[in-house]
Amino acid sequence: MLPGAFRRIWPAAAALFVLGAGGIAALMLTTYPVLWARWAFLLSLIMALTGAAMPVMAYLHQRFTTATLTHERTILRESLWIGLYVGILAWLQLGRALTPLSALIPALGLIALETLLLTNEKNKKPS
Repeated sequence: MLPGAFRRIWPAAAALFVLGAGGIAALMLTTYPVLWARWAFLLSLIMALTGAAMPVMAYLHQRFTTATLTHERTILRESLWIGLYVGILAWLQLGRALTPLSALIPALGLIALETLLLTNEKNKKPS
């Protein structure tokens, strides 16, 4: 990945992390655990983890891919999968439904979906 592309994701990553972590802090300090606050917590958790995962995914792409350029949308999408997966796990845990199998099934689904999307991107002809 080009250094410029790596620099372009930092503002989005920082904004997502700060807004998500701030939302979690505000919810924990000012609200009771009612239904809307639970959904706001899950949304804030997904935002914070997506923002935290973006630099990690950018580094992994820079370090381990052979392509000279990784698009920012790929980094954002893969970071969003991580945030969404942890959000699903937190939602299952709130309902006391989290088991090893219920943690494995969404992971396999997201991995399969990302594999299909990466294969589609790789096989796309430039226009």
